Amino acid sequence: MCADATSLARPAQEPFPAEGMWMLLAPADGPAGAAELMRASPRIRAALLDDTATPPRAFADLVAPTSESISRQLLLDAFQGGGRTYRQPIEYTHPHGTVISMTTARRLEGGDDAGALLVEIEEEEQGEWLHWEALRSMTVLADASLWVYDEEADRFSWLDGERLYNGMGPGDRMPLAELLGRVHDDDVGRVEKAFWALRRGEAQQVDVDFRMPHEDGSSHWLRTLARLVRFGFDGRRCVVGTTTNTTAAVERHQSLVRAHAEASRRGELVQQLAAAFVAATTEDELTEAILNRVAPAFEGNGTLLAFVENGRLRVTFGDGIDPALARSLHGLPLDAPKPLTEAIRTGTPLFIATREEYRLSWPQAHGLLDATAAESFIMIPLRGQGAAPLGGWVVTFDGPHNLSDHEQTLVGVMADVAGQAWERIRLQSARTELANTVQRDMLPATLPTAVGYEVEARYRPAHHGLEVGGDWYDVIALPDGSTACIIGDVQGHNVQAAALMGQVRTAMHAYAWQEPAPDRVLARTNDLMLQMRLPVFATCLYALLTPEGRVATARAGHVPLVHSRAEGAVSREYPGGPPLGVVPGRAFPVHSLDLAPGDLLVLVTDGLVEGPQLPIDSGLDAVCRTAFHHRRAPLSEVADALMAQSDSMTGHIDDRAALVVRRLRDGS
Repeated sequence: MCADATSLARPAQEPFPAEGMWMLLAPADGPAGAAELMRASPRIRAALLDDTATPPRAFADLVAPTSESISRQLLLDAFQGGGRTYRQPIEYTHPHGTVISMTTARRLEGGDDAGALLVEIEEEEQGEWLHWEALRSMTVLADASLWVYDEEADRFSWLDGERLYNGMGPGDRMPLAELLGRVHDDDVGRVEKAFWALRRGEAQQVDVDFRMPHEDGSSHWLRTLARLVRFGFDGRRCVVGTTTNTTAAVERHQSLVRAHAEASRRGELVQQLAAAFVAATTEDELTEAILNRVAPAFEGNGTLLAFVENGRLRVTFGDGIDPALARSLHGLPLDAPKPLTEAIRTGTPLFIATREEYRLSWPQAHGLLDATAAESFIMIPLRGQGAAPLGGWVVTFDGPHNLSDHEQTLVGVMADVAGQAWERIRLQSARTELANTVQRDMLPATLPTAVGYEVEARYRPAHHGLEVGGDWYDVIALPDGSTACIIGDVQGHNVQAAALMGQVRTAMHAYAWQEPAPDRVLARTNDLMLQMRLPVFATCLYALLTPEGRVATARAGHVPLVHSRAEGAVSREYPGGPPLGVVPGRAFPVHSLDLAPGDLLVLVTDGLVEGPQLPIDSGLDAVCRTAFHHRRAPLSEVADALMAQSDSMTGHIDDRAALVVRRLRDGS
């Protein structure tokens, strides 16, 4: 019962201070350390007690919640301490806010109050405990737990602060082994190593992060700062420290790391996507890049691509797209009231975060939703430099998806890069078709009949875009029954070179018709090129064949011909003249050979026999082997075998041409 201390007789052996702040407590039912108030000094009554309250009062009612555990431990120690004084800072409730005071407690051993606890509150503002209590207060404010580990007693004691997720908190005590038993298995070694580093003097202080599993199965991250100290010159060594629950900070950091990694991954995907757009040279390559790379770059699950052709959409699609969605858009007129066609017409990407948003924004286009289970969409146009719409693509998402400002900017960049790539590909295709047309028109459409011979020709360009090969061949059936076979190469790989090649071929054709002697044809062509001041030169091999198997040949800087016969195949490297169009007035020596029935004559350009990895002698040897090996095969097979030699053999890709002649046997 709360009584006025001044009106009660005090045992002589226990003089209570008249002006002090003290109270007598008796044990009470309840948790260990619970006590009831028996008596209190006037100053205690004035500061902490409500005179209208009905006694008895529990001591715990006077204590702030943050000090409940530590106050119970103080009283429990005093009840069991046999008169020994125990001391702890306690936070009390007060009308003007909580008050922290150093509090002592001891059990009275004699007199009428024997067995009761005398609890005294120290009043000095500048006492020895002030710095310690300020430290504890700041620890509590920092949401940290303050603890001490007694080495000799092997006991952790939690002094104050936040109760940790493993159930430990102020007032709890346990040995080191029990504490380590509560640490996550993967972190025990790290925590134990930190403690031993302190105890062995290997470190002045330690900072260690670890996890403790919660009873619900989740793990919480804690961070401990600790150091080894000795309390008093003759006191025990103790490890003191703070432990803070850093779960939120760790999870936030891990989330940022994941977000950074995801942003880096997506940035790399976008970079690869842009590079693929720039590198694409055909519609198939651009389509492959869009269908297979766009969705992952934006965390989508599927991509549909539509090109505009004659005012309608031509649709193709990749994995993750419902075929019904593709069917609903294929053939759609460009003026249809659909989000994809609007994006294509306006050149502005559309971002549709949910199906509900789609329904509200596009009431006349619900057929798209019926054709797919996708929840969110991006409609991206192909934006080129011209005014005509090119096409666009759709990225679908399994769930609602709101793009960040950065992602929306990237979408716009992709629209520009892909559109420019598509315009470049279309222009390239037009140029390639032009080049192919020029190439076809520069070469004979068909080969004439050669009396006494069969002839096969092959040509393979190696052009890129508007590059056109300067290689050419010609077969001329002359009035006297002889046949002129010509193969040559004009310098350059462009339309101009192809046009000049056409002029050279036409001139040689005319000269051969008038005067077919090889040296005369080459000399007159050389003079013509110099007279016309053509900005190129040409190499050429000219062979004049009579029906009886006689061959007269001359060359102007060109690859020697190959002669394959029953005894073997050899290259006929006769002396020749310089390339045409270089030196005026030069002669082109004529050399003769005879072809027996069944013999082969092979004329090739340098792209077939020479390159960075193939000396011309080695290339000609390969032609000889092929011609000899296939000498009895159909002539078309011989020509195909010659052209089949891979580009890896020469070390580069170049135009190549071959003209193969076989002398017929009598009666063939």
